[in-house]
Amino acid sequence: MAEKMKAAVITGVKKIEVIDVPMPIIGPRDVLLKIKSAGLCTWEQRIYTGQTKADYPFLGGHENAGEISAIGDLVTNVKVGDRVTMGSSSCGSCRACLRGEDKGCVDHFLNFSLKGGQYGPGGFAQYKVHRSDGVFPVGNANWDQAALAEPLSCAIHAARLINARLGDTAVVFGAGTMGLMNTLVLKKSGLRVAVVDINEERLEKAKAIGADLVFKTGAGIRERIKEAFLGGVDFAITAYGSDEVNQDGLDVLNNRGKICLFASAHPVTPFAIDPNLMHNKETSAVGVVSADRRDHAVATEMIANNQIDLSALIDNSYPLEQASDAFEQATSTPSYRVMLNP
Repeated sequence: MAEKMKAAVITGVKKIEVIDVPMPIIGPRDVLLKIKSAGLCTWEQRIYTGQTKADYPFLGGHENAGEISAIGDLVTNVKVGDRVTMGSSSCGSCRACLRGEDKGCVDHFLNFSLKGGQYGPGGFAQYKVHRSDGVFPVGNANWDQAALAEPLSCAIHAARLINARLGDTAVVFGAGTMGLMNTLVLKKSGLRVAVVDINEERLEKAKAIGADLVFKTGAGIRERIKEAFLGGVDFAITAYGSDEVNQDGLDVLNNRGKICLFASAHPVTPFAIDPNLMHNKETSAVGVVSADRRDHAVATEMIANNQIDLSALIDNSYPLEQASDAFEQATSTPSYRVMLNP
C-alpha cells in the first residue's frame, strides 16, 4: 500500500477537510520537504470562499518553509536536514531566463503542481515535493516568518521593477498584509512612505512598522497626499484592487512617476488612463505578480539574517488539524497572515 500523509484540502466553498493523500514521489532533481509552516495567502482564501474559481478538491499552500527530508539523485545545492524556503523554478536557458527575467519562464510555476494528481501547489500538507532550484536555505529563522519569504519576494520584486531608490517617495494604498509588506520593503530601500486605508487599526499598524504618514480613505484623499508630498509622489503602489484606488494612484504621481498595480481586482473593473496626461507627465504603469528567483533569494537572506521583522504581519498559527478554524479566521475578520504548522 502506498504511503500516506495528512493534507488540508478545500473540498468546496467554505469546506475544509483534513484527509489522507498519497505521499509525493521525488524525481532526480526534486527534494522532499517536511512542511513546518504555510501561510494562508489571499489567493487560497478566495478559492475557499468561492470568489476565485478552482477545481475541487484543491490542495493549496505556496507560502512555505520546511526541512529537507530526502533529495533526488541529481540534487547538489542542498542536503537532507537543511531548513529552506520555497520559491519558483526556472529552466535557465530560455529567453526570459537569459535576460534575468525568469518570471516569464515556462518553469516558473512548476512547483504549483503537486505530483500525484491533485491540483494545487500542495503546501497545506505534511510533505511537499519541490524542484531543488526552487529552495533557498534560511538558516535558523523562525518558521512562520520564513514561510513569508514568498510574499516578501513579491514586494521586493515590485520595488525593483519600479526602480525605487534612496530619497524617493511612495504612497501604498491598502494596509493589509501585502500593503504592509510593500511598506516594509520600501522603507528598507530608503523611501518616504505613506499608507492609505479605511481601517484605523490597520493604519496604526502601518505606523507601528515604520510608515512615515498614514491617511484614512475619504474625501480629498488626493489633495491630502499631494499637500504632504509637495505636489505628488514618485510611486503609487495599489495593494488593493479597485478602479477608484487606481485612479487615486494615477492622480497623485509626480512627473515620471509610476503606478504599480500590485493587487488583483475582484471583480475586475478596467480603469481609464488619460493618454495625453501620461504622455505629458511621462508617467507609467507597472504590473506585478509573483517574483523572479533573485527576489526570493534576497527575501530569504533578509529573513535568515534578521534584516527584516515580519512578526507584526502574523496573526495566528494553527496545527494542520485545525485548518478549518484557520481559514475561518483569515476570511471572516480583517486579518494579517494566518499560518498552518503541519
